[in-house]
Amino acid sequence: MSPPETPPGITITETPSGARPIAGAPTSIAAFIGLASQGPTDRALLVQSWSDFERQFGGLDPNSYLGYAVGHFFANGGAEAYIVRLATAGAAAVLAGAHLLDAVPIFNLLAVPGEADPGLIAALQAYCAGRKAFLIADSAVDSAFATLQNGPDSRMIGANAINSAFYFPWLNALDAQQNMTRPFPPSGFVAGIYAATDAARGVWRSPAGLRANLTGQSGPVLALTDRQVGVLSAHAVNCIRHIAQFGDVIWGDRTLGGSDQAGSDWKYVSVRRLALYIESSLFTGTQWAVFEPNNAQLWAQLRSSVGAFMQTLFVQGAFQGATPAQAYFVRCDTENNPQSSIDQGVVNIQVGFAPLHPAEFVVIQIQQLAGQSGGNGDTRR
Repeated sequence: MSPPETPPGITITETPSGARPIAGAPTSIAAFIGLASQGPTDRALLVQSWSDFERQFGGLDPNSYLGYAVGHFFANGGAEAYIVRLATAGAAAVLAGAHLLDAVPIFNLLAVPGEADPGLIAALQAYCAGRKAFLIADSAVDSAFATLQNGPDSRMIGANAINSAFYFPWLNALDAQQNMTRPFPPSGFVAGIYAATDAARGVWRSPAGLRANLTGQSGPVLALTDRQVGVLSAHAVNCIRHIAQFGDVIWGDRTLGGSDQAGSDWKYVSVRRLALYIESSLFTGTQWAVFEPNNAQLWAQLRSSVGAFMQTLFVQGAFQGATPAQAYFVRCDTENNPQSSIDQGVVNIQVGFAPLHPAEFVVIQIQQLAGQSGGNGDTRR
């Protein structure tokens, strides 16, 4: 007689927990659009290194900023990029090229190196909004403080501006193809810094400041004063400047919808990109709920899964607040799922979070005590 599987008097029952883990979506897969000397023009191709790009698209082409920007991306911390090679130049070709990304499962960052046309940037902002992606926009090569002190062109600051950021000025860097130093658009450098910051510190941290120091350049084409940086920042222009002992750094974390005048909830790049990350992760991570019975049991499972994902972010330091209740909430119950929604086959999940806001300005107050008499003058409490 075979032995019993468990000792007498002990019964083991396996009960599903109901929780379904949600994996975090990627945050720093870039997409670059531009001209190249070779490669397909009918699809976007993924490259994972500079040598990959050289093999597929021919490396540097002095007539295009694409190869240089991709090189700057990898040199500054980028790891994956989809490349869309255009057959011809022009806004129509760029928009058609952008739609080749429709076949790509996910990308997070979009750059068209050197492109500064406001109307085209507005169209790319709208495309990014539909893909839960973020546009890194270049200023024009000949932009000066005087042309931007009242803010970017109004066409770039519409409803979709929160899914984009604008960088100024261009950067001097070596053109290895022509063995000379010349200006290059900042978008490739910036995309690499985004990727490096995400990997080292999290998508909720600002890709700016003394840790956002650039590699592969020899200084911005314009040296900006503190006053100029302050003026431009208020108008949602992210500056690149040289800081002694730290080199060239990104000195701004504003979305194009983040001017002081706009007063947007999505003022900061780090806050907006965290929201996009949460949206993408939850959208993919809750697909199992499709066609499940829309009832209290499903709502409890969704609260459990989404709550576990948000708790992980809280533990990692992605939110403000000392406790989970102060940092985030997840709502999926009868309150936001009335019978009318159930009848339509809709389940509503409401998620809120308290974002970390960067300290853009550090104010130091110095007070001098004068006219003290008696004792040693120590007035500390």
